[in-house]
Amino acid sequence: MSETFTVRPARMEEVDAAARLLNEHSRLLHGVDDESASQLLQYWESPDRDFERDVLLAESVDGSLLGYAALGVHGEHVWLDVRGLEAEHLRTLLEAIELRASEKKPGAGLLGYTSEADHVVRGAFEQSGYRVIRHGYRMEISLDGGAPEPEWPEGFTVRTMRTGEEERVYEAQMASFADTWMFAHEPFDVWSHWYLKDPGFDPSLWFLAEAGDELAGIAITRESENEPGLGWVCILGVLPRFRQRGLATALLRQTFSECASRGLERVGLGVDAENPAGAVRVYERAGMHVARTNLILEKVQG
Repeated sequence: MSETFTVRPARMEEVDAAARLLNEHSRLLHGVDDESASQLLQYWESPDRDFERDVLLAESVDGSLLGYAALGVHGEHVWLDVRGLEAEHLRTLLEAIELRASEKKPGAGLLGYTSEADHVVRGAFEQSGYRVIRHGYRMEISLDGGAPEPEWPEGFTVRTMRTGEEERVYEAQMASFADTWMFAHEPFDVWSHWYLKDPGFDPSLWFLAEAGDELAGIAITRESENEPGLGWVCILGVLPRFRQRGLATALLRQTFSECASRGLERVGLGVDAENPAGAVRVYERAGMHVARTNLILEKVQG
């Protein structure tokens, strides 16, 4: 390890400094902040996170932060989040977080992710034996001039989530994503942490599409804390038996309409570029475009 910096576990009281580091990194790549300190703290406090071992920082001799690494277990894989500006820091961070991954889940496949624009982080992964296996898109639509009202298929209605329906929404999300790439069933307590304890949680932006008393689709939306004027669709899911009826488009337009009524300027979401249900085409037909491409890389063993 270089004498000019060390890699060590993060401390909870450093959440603001770590968020500033991540936002500096994001602004250089995309011109916008990545996440607020409250969002980062939510990640650190996740019930499936061993914070004292799963989050690492690179620190210079003068105490400034130079890089960030964290891991999360998802199914049979460990996902690695490594960010920073200098290749030297990233290589050391990646080695350290890989070692922690091997301790936490021996034999697990290792996956990394980064923006296509981040040549430094991508280079660190590739020099360590990772190869791009998948692409994801950040898609957006401008709400300049408002948004068209949704057209609901016959027999369907929409409303916002009521108190006490959280587990019903959770089950619908698990069922609607069960056929997606890398799906792993998430325990309710972990799901609750990510969605119900989200700093931006707003049940008036959670939309439920129903066929009679049956839940057919959901859209979980929030206002962005770090990008003013942006509404973010965290989850858009339609249960398999209700697909191919225009329900996803109607739910999406419901979020556009509500966000426009609140004075937001844009709506965005993330999607697997190879989504088996054809989500990218649905979003494009609704007027969205690809604003950013992200990469998923896998460690090549042997």
